[in-house]
Amino acid sequence: MKFPSLLGALLFSLAVAGCSKAPDSGRAVSRAVPVEVASVIRRDLPIQRVTIGTVEPLSSVQLKSKVQGEIVKVHFADGARVNTGEVLFSIDPRSYEAALQRAQANVAVAQANYDNAKEQADRYTTLSNRGVASKEQFTQIRTAAITAASELAARQADLAEAQLSKEWTAVVAPITGRAGAALIKLGNIVQANTEVLAIIHQTKPTYVLFALPEADLDEVRQRLADGPLRVVARNPENEATLGEGELVFIDNGVNRESGMFLLKASFPNEDESLWPGKFVDVTLSLSEQKNALTIPSEAIMESQSGSQVFVVENGVATLRKVEVERTFEGDSVIRAGLSAGETVVISGQLRLISGAKVDIQPSVTTDSDS
Repeated sequence: MKFPSLLGALLFSLAVAGCSKAPDSGRAVSRAVPVEVASVIRRDLPIQRVTIGTVEPLSSVQLKSKVQGEIVKVHFADGARVNTGEVLFSIDPRSYEAALQRAQANVAVAQANYDNAKEQADRYTTLSNRGVASKEQFTQIRTAAITAASELAARQADLAEAQLSKEWTAVVAPITGRAGAALIKLGNIVQANTEVLAIIHQTKPTYVLFALPEADLDEVRQRLADGPLRVVARNPENEATLGEGELVFIDNGVNRESGMFLLKASFPNEDESLWPGKFVDVTLSLSEQKNALTIPSEAIMESQSGSQVFVVENGVATLRKVEVERTFEGDSVIRAGLSAGETVVISGQLRLISGAKVDIQPSVTTDSDS
């Protein structure tokens, strides 16, 4: 007869237990979501264009011999820096020395003949004026003097040519720069103006060539007209700065196939970190945007309806649409949707819904060396 009372006690215990769990589940639903946040701030940001460029020497020379002959000496090491006027190759000069001596002798003979002919012409001029010499004799003597003068001029031209040929047996650097390897070695016979002996690149200063879309042309031209534009070249592998220079050239046309226009910047390149032919990352600074409204780019969430962020106020996250103008070095410039001083979520957004409570956590800085 005690079974009903036992059953009632059991049912009462289960009911009490069920009621005691209800408050716990309610607390689980309202638990705050841990997030990291950042403030919306205003700061000055540069307006830049970033692209890829190639290093081009200021000038490049293919060194050739102006005379034929055997190379008897190479005066530089492969890859060495050379200076204007420095002798790089010596060509056997003996045949040119002989030609020079012959030309000097011919000039001496022609000079003697001219001196004699001129003396005769002067004397017959006096005699002709006195009426002693005939007109025919005077004409012959004067013609002989003119011929002797012409012969002397021709021999002097031969001498100048022989002197040049002799000088050209010493092949000198026409520019200061970095020489490549000697392409013609000791003992080889070279022809005049034929074989390339070496290539010299002028690397200090140097150029960096790059291209931008046609849409940027008007702004770049306007900014350049206002003053020099700064250009920075960086190593694409580790982003190390290789040099800072200035924009010096905008091409006079747009490539219709690519829709790009060519630009050229000059760099001092004193340490020669910009090597001819090297690819570099190029940053062209056009101007500065004052008081730009910025947030970390990781706060931005993209959806079908556009860019959105979670804004935190009084411990509650609210989803808000924003307009992003551009990005710069990990930050997004906001055109509309936020105000300076507001707080946005930068980590933990995937666990949030609009209206959810948040538990703001300290930002964690990742140490790459740890």
